[in-house]
Amino acid sequence: MQVSLEQFVAPIKEINELTLKSLEKISAIQVKTIQDSTDVSLNAVKSAAEVKDLDSFNEYLQAQLVTAQGIADSAMKDAQKIVKLTEDYAAKVQSTVEKSVA
Repeated sequence: MQVSLEQFVAPIKEINELTLKSLEKISAIQVKTIQDSTDVSLNAVKSAAEVKDLDSFNEYLQAQLVTAQGIADSAMKDAQKIVKLTEDYAAKVQSTVEKSVA
C-alpha cells in the first residue's frame, strides 16, 4: 500500500487546525479572566478610596467577600470550560490519528 504525500499530511494538518482552534478558545478564556481581574482590582481600589469610617470599612469588607466568592465561582467555571475543551481536543486528535492509521 502506497501512501501519497497528501494522505500523509492530511491528519497532521487536521491536528494542527484542531490545536489552533483549541488554543484560540483557551486564550479567549484567559484574556477574559485577565480583563475581569483588572476590573475587580480597579473597583476594589476605588471602593477602598471611599472608606471614610468604620461603617464604610465594614461595607467595603463585605463587598470584598462577595467579590472574592464571585471570583472563585468564575475561576471554577473557567477551569471546567478548559477541561471540557481539553477533553474534546484529545478525543478529536485521537479520532484523527485512528482514522489515519486505519
